[in-house]
Amino acid sequence: MNELTVSLIIPVYNGGLAFRNCVKSLFDIRYSEEILQIILVDDGSTDDTFEWLQAQSLPSHMIIVHHQANRGRAATRNSGISQANGDILIFIDGDMRIHPDCVQAHVEAHNLESVFAVAGKMIPDPNLPRTRLQRYLFEYSKRGAKQFGEQSPIGFQYLLTGNMSLKRDVLDVAGLFDETMSGYGGEDTLFAFRIWKTYPQGIRYCPLAVVTDQQIYILDDLLAKTYHYGKHNLPRLISEFPEMITALRADYLIGNSWKKWLGDIFCNPVFYVIGRFKYHIMPYPLSNWLIRILLMCALRKGFRHRSQ
Repeated sequence: MNELTVSLIIPVYNGGLAFRNCVKSLFDIRYSEEILQIILVDDGSTDDTFEWLQAQSLPSHMIIVHHQANRGRAATRNSGISQANGDILIFIDGDMRIHPDCVQAHVEAHNLESVFAVAGKMIPDPNLPRTRLQRYLFEYSKRGAKQFGEQSPIGFQYLLTGNMSLKRDVLDVAGLFDETMSGYGGEDTLFAFRIWKTYPQGIRYCPLAVVTDQQIYILDDLLAKTYHYGKHNLPRLISEFPEMITALRADYLIGNSWKKWLGDIFCNPVFYVIGRFKYHIMPYPLSNWLIRILLMCALRKGFRHRSQ
């Protein structure tokens, strides 16, 4: 059987050192360069990212795409797709270091005809501090695709573009990323939802497809992004696609269920202020519970401030 061709698409905007580390890791990928295409898409960076890229002696299977102005993550990925010729498309973020066997693992996961999209594993940079938030994001067993294992279908909400792949034919039903979605969250959720609608059993988790996330996550930054998502993109998603409500935990925000009642009790401004203080003194793993509520508080606050 012929090996599948792969297009690896990596968007970047003002990538800094993390992106340079990302590019460096690309040279260690253990997959034949004859059937591997790597597309680096600079989204109008205002630092020296594009100039640095141009100065590199990149091999012929690495392609640089440049936007003259910043157009957003959805448009950047779409530009990468327009240049892609692989049977399998893999997306990772520009601040990830890809592990040598990540591409091969994605391809092997797609050998099953029933698999149409794959969520890979993201691990933290071991050189970064293991803060309560870092441990919640990467170690909490009840969070993300890892809680389901690799044999079970997973929901669309767990298919994240930080490390994901899909069969090229999936684009015929999913289309491209929606470029009208801006800010934090939304465009990848909608894209994954379209895949799931056609292939509800076709999304899997692959723990062998590994990338290292080089970000240092700060609670206040994540809460601000979650507020923005709750204000702008979440209302649009659940309005246009009510089927998303439960998967996106919007049933804690709307409706008459016990979840909405629970959200009313815990997700209030007083708890939000107290919780942000207690975060700094609450030990792990109790902090996981607190972080989840704080994120829901930020989401709820943004949702309440949505445009009517």
